[in-house]
Amino acid sequence: MQLTFSTENPDLPKHKCLALGIFADEKPPRGICGFIDWRLNGMISREIKQGRISGEIKEKIVIPFPQRIGAEMLLLFGLGNSYDINYDKIYNAAYLIAEAVDGMSLNSFAFEICGEDRSSLVTANIAEAMVTGIFDFLSADIEKIANMSACIVTSPAHLQEVSAGIKQFKTNVNDKGSVVFGELENSFA
Repeated sequence: MQLTFSTENPDLPKHKCLALGIFADEKPPRGICGFIDWRLNGMISREIKQGRISGEIKEKIVIPFPQRIGAEMLLLFGLGNSYDINYDKIYNAAYLIAEAVDGMSLNSFAFEICGEDRSSLVTANIAEAMVTGIFDFLSADIEKIANMSACIVTSPAHLQEVSAGIKQFKTNVNDKGSVVFGELENSFA
């Protein structure tokens, strides 16, 4: 799996799929999902208001060809209530996001660090949980992990914390070199 980072505004980069976490108790959505909602003229907020998006745990919503952003599709993934989030739920969400991306026959996607700046959880630990969840799903099939390209979408202010989470992943998970981090790889040695 090739893993890269993007600190650009999340509406700009071209991605096949942008996976965003959405909390049930955030109305309107916040974080990167809130920014994308703003770029889509409140479309996500309207769907929440009309009851078509709830943010309940494990809910998956695919929005194809959203206007005004670079992604070809959005995958909104329900995280439940923000006060109830923990690292296990983030790991499970990442696992299920990877499963959904694979189910759509995609070999690349971008994802946000779920709950970054919206919970009391440590960003580095969130990043580690997410990369581990994605890795654990993909590692069941050598071909899937070899062909997947994922991009972590974060802000420049959080890049150091996300990098620390990736270093934790490299320390705690025996990926046997199957996860490549591009230019950041050398900083983990």
